[in-house]
Amino acid sequence: MQTEFHIGIDDTDSRLGGCTTYTAALLFQELLSKGFKPLDYPWLVRLNPNIPWKTRGNGALSLHFALEEEQLEEVKIIALETVERTTDLGQRSTDPAVVFLKGPVPTPLSEFASRALHDVLSVREARHISRVAEAEIHLLKGSRGLVGALASVGANFGHDHTFEIIAYRTRENIGTTRKVNHDSVLRMDAMFRSVTFNNVDPETGRVLVCPHGPDPVLLGVRGEDPASVTRAFNQIEVEEPIERAVIFKTNQGTDAHLNCHRRIETLRPYQSAVIVGVVGGAPRVIRGGHVIFRTGDEIGSIDCAAYRATGPVRETALQLATGDSVTVSGGIHPGPIGELTLNVEKLEVTGLVDTVRQENPSCFNCGTRCESMGKWQGFRCRKCKIRLPKTSRVKKLELRKITLGTYLPPPKAHRHLTKPASRNGIHRNTPFETKSDNIDQILESLVSISIAS
Repeated sequence: MQTEFHIGIDDTDSRLGGCTTYTAALLFQELLSKGFKPLDYPWLVRLNPNIPWKTRGNGALSLHFALEEEQLEEVKIIALETVERTTDLGQRSTDPAVVFLKGPVPTPLSEFASRALHDVLSVREARHISRVAEAEIHLLKGSRGLVGALASVGANFGHDHTFEIIAYRTRENIGTTRKVNHDSVLRMDAMFRSVTFNNVDPETGRVLVCPHGPDPVLLGVRGEDPASVTRAFNQIEVEEPIERAVIFKTNQGTDAHLNCHRRIETLRPYQSAVIVGVVGGAPRVIRGGHVIFRTGDEIGSIDCAAYRATGPVRETALQLATGDSVTVSGGIHPGPIGELTLNVEKLEVTGLVDTVRQENPSCFNCGTRCESMGKWQGFRCRKCKIRLPKTSRVKKLELRKITLGTYLPPPKAHRHLTKPASRNGIHRNTPFETKSDNIDQILESLVSISIAS
């Protein structure tokens, strides 16, 4: 009788190279080549992007198979050997972890994975959850990767998910300039813009499918379904060999980390949070062109920072006024003396107050705008010489330059989890299920990739 078997992997990369998605891709394809049947595409699970010790996108990976009891040990051995072979254990910041779980994911592990999207979780708690879930853990060096490996197994894509096809470079080309034809990416984006996202930055024309570091990823195309990302990928002209390409199911582009509403007084460093409040005081511009505005709820208040790179978010923040109602989403970061700041990823303006400016009065004789005669001295018409008292200043309602709505940064400033405007209203409620036709679809997708590349 077959049973679900889940493999979680994290932290095989470092800032100098490597990639946990590559480890998972290699392992997934090796297990397929040996005849083991997958229950789903490999999962690329992005976790809380504000964790300070993360590398790049804070992604963890999990694989899900249907295995016979006598196959479990063989798969474990292959998994551990693959992780060890693709990890540079000499890097100080690399602490790879592998988790094995037999059977359905228990509720405590699912809850742990949900919190990993927006909170800071300890290794101690991860160890406790692994015991509760009866998960088998393997640490190749330190223990930091355990949190992500567990969370990737317990992730829930039932609310929404997307897909990404990632192509990898051959070993000899890693570290060199990626040879991807940019014009072909622009053409692909024009053809598949409705079913893919964040291929190109619309403001600058900058290609976003290629990373820039020394990792083995050549390019990645993100979209709504496996067929769409495969067709889009096949349109891109690549001028170097591709070692392999794999489709991942992922929470990228879903705002999965921005689903936790918090009171300001409860905020802690490095959380992801959504706060609902009222603007207190006029926004101010600080060095670098960044905009700071104060937001408060019934009990507390916090500075919110809209950085220059966030474009429409920053411009909207600059136009806020005292009393405006906002919902602000982003990461909580500590300052040098312990004060907290919310770095804005998404700004929703839910209410605008009337703003009034005071103008000098008009002359009742000729209609000319009067001039001030000095502090506390009233006004005088230059033309008619008529004088008016200081109390005659006129209040005039200002026309606000912003409107109610949600404001996002441009794609070039998106985090992996940021839900682009093109996906507004899209939710994909398809919980994890074991289906034989799912296996056929996965295998068919792999064939279509290998033919193209």
